[in-house]
Amino acid sequence: MDKEMNLLDLFIIIAEHKIKIVVSGIIIAALTFAGVSFLPKHYKSQVVFLPKGSSSSSSLMSLIGGMGIGDFIGENPFSKRQYIEILNSRSLAEATIEKFNLITYYEQDKNKINPLDKTIKKFKKDVVINIEEEGGLGITDVLSITVSVSNKNPQTAADIANFIVEKVIERSREIYAESFVGAIGYLDRQIEDNSIKFREAASELESFQKEHNLYNMQTQVNLSLSTYVANLAEISAIEKQIETLKLTQFSSNSEVSILRNQISRLKAQNEQIETVGYGNVLPGLGNVINLSDKYTQLSINSKMLEQLQILLIQQRMQVQMKMERDYSTVYVIDNARPAEYKYKPKRVKYCIVLLTLWYMYLIPSIILKDVLKNMPQDDYSVQKINELKNALSFRKR
Repeated sequence: MDKEMNLLDLFIIIAEHKIKIVVSGIIIAALTFAGVSFLPKHYKSQVVFLPKGSSSSSSLMSLIGGMGIGDFIGENPFSKRQYIEILNSRSLAEATIEKFNLITYYEQDKNKINPLDKTIKKFKKDVVINIEEEGGLGITDVLSITVSVSNKNPQTAADIANFIVEKVIERSREIYAESFVGAIGYLDRQIEDNSIKFREAASELESFQKEHNLYNMQTQVNLSLSTYVANLAEISAIEKQIETLKLTQFSSNSEVSILRNQISRLKAQNEQIETVGYGNVLPGLGNVINLSDKYTQLSINSKMLEQLQILLIQQRMQVQMKMERDYSTVYVIDNARPAEYKYKPKRVKYCIVLLTLWYMYLIPSIILKDVLKNMPQDDYSVQKINELKNALSFRKR
């Protein structure tokens, strides 16, 4: 060739071999479509659910403030984005593999070294998790989560997708229940400690009552005061009677002596009421203030511990009911169903790739052959052609 080849010359060469190029492309496409038809078909099923939770994680004890004493437990101990971690967890993958015998499905049953780990890797490639988020800047809230599962069997793909969501619900309930374990243990310890303190306080109050004959402080004090005042009134009346007797001519010393003895007896009784009390019923009025303060203190402490015990038991019952209730943190929008059309392999995709590779080989080879054909047969050109052939050859030189 006397001049260099330009772009128009290349198009002319391609046009001269257009039939070969078109026919070979049709043959490659037909073979590709036929070959892909023999490849295993995969089907995809999807399940969509709404996670219930706060935008950011929160702990159980951070919710205590601002709530009533009988209800201090939060509704959800983790955030929406933590559902993604549950979906990606190894425990969920292992449960799914065991449920559907995926070790055999992924042909790892003959692997004696690490069949489970290999199966988990292959399984996670067939599971795709997508999240729908709110628009906006920064960290946005999660609106919905979609789980897509690919499998050769359309029914199995749907069953696996639904099973994954069921396990998420089950695990979220377990996490919800586990978040109360610490509260249950804390309340049990408080109930036990308070029970001991209450028994000690009740025993101390009972010993104090027995020691000072106090059973109903207010009633007994009122009775002591009533007896003391009645005695004073009777003493005054007797003294008036003695004065009256002295003014009459018929009074006798014996009668006055009897009345004076009654006064002495009543004064002795009042003196006893003022000091140590009278019998096992009336407390001493002189010591009643000190006894009243001590009795009130012991009574308040005992009653307070008794009421606290009731409240602690109520709290524990509420925590237990919350822990055992059927709490679902996931709302399923669309359950997975068997796919009607295969997900892969895509015949068009395979066809495009193979046709691209084929034409990348065919067109340069046609141009090269035409160029070599029209090259002058001098020694220099023959040497270059041989060097090119040797460079393109895969045989050992």
